[in-house]
Amino acid sequence: MSQTVLLVDDSIPLHKLVRAQLEAEPVEVHSAYDGEAALSAAVSLRPTMILLDVDMPELDGFEVCRRLKSNPVTAAIPIIFLTANSLICDKVRGFDSGAADYVTKPFKPEELRARVRATLRAKHQLDKTAMVDAQSGLWNRSYLDLHLKAQLSLARRTNRPLSCLMIEIDRFAMLAATHGPSISQEAIRSIARIALSQCRAEDLICRYSESKVIVLVNGANRAAGSRVAERLRGEFERQLAVIDGVKLGLTSSIGVVDTLIASDEALVDRADAAVSRARQCGRNAVFVARPAADEAHIAVA
Repeated sequence: MSQTVLLVDDSIPLHKLVRAQLEAEPVEVHSAYDGEAALSAAVSLRPTMILLDVDMPELDGFEVCRRLKSNPVTAAIPIIFLTANSLICDKVRGFDSGAADYVTKPFKPEELRARVRATLRAKHQLDKTAMVDAQSGLWNRSYLDLHLKAQLSLARRTNRPLSCLMIEIDRFAMLAATHGPSISQEAIRSIARIALSQCRAEDLICRYSESKVIVLVNGANRAAGSRVAERLRGEFERQLAVIDGVKLGLTSSIGVVDTLIASDEALVDRADAAVSRARQCGRNAVFVARPAADEAHIAVA
């Protein structure tokens, strides 16, 4: 994803200076020249970070920062204050208002670049951590929601299908009720470990819900996806027979669909419906979705 910097300052020459100093950095710089414009741009642009002048007419930087941090849409955007005032009390006020860093004008180009890079790295790490499921170590639902459109767009551009596998641990609620959170959490971790070992690096694996994991298999139609699903189902059955010395005999139900028969909007829902059909088949099964017309015919019959 591209990194964008919103520069907020009432000095046009400073905008030209900062753009020149950040030209070699992998960022796209956008400009706002007063506080109200900054608030509007931050909401519409959702920049990766903001360089914010303190000394502006009407709304000063402190007030702009306060409003940004009080808005859930912009609260997580890191802010570096730019100011000609080097007083410690103002720096403390800036940090107290939520700023990530503080650069005093006139600043050296290498200092500005270093602080921007450090702030962007910290933001990237924070975003990455926020999108990892703590129990399984897989990407979480938020990550899937963010990247699914990109995966679908790639499939369209390359004219290659994308398979969606929905994996559900059979009788997970009963497992948790019978053996407690320790065993159920270890089951989730084991499912994640097996899925990661059996899938390619380019495939996207996310924890979808408490008992479900979703896998997007690039360049695979549902026939190829079903082969991946059968391999996973077999490994789950084999490796989850015993967990931490407790004989469980865990199995999984897996639904498979691809972009050849499901619209972008319906892909995940069709995979979820296929899981339900796999459960109806007795669990520990793979069900491959059919074209909608065929499924309607079967339902009527």
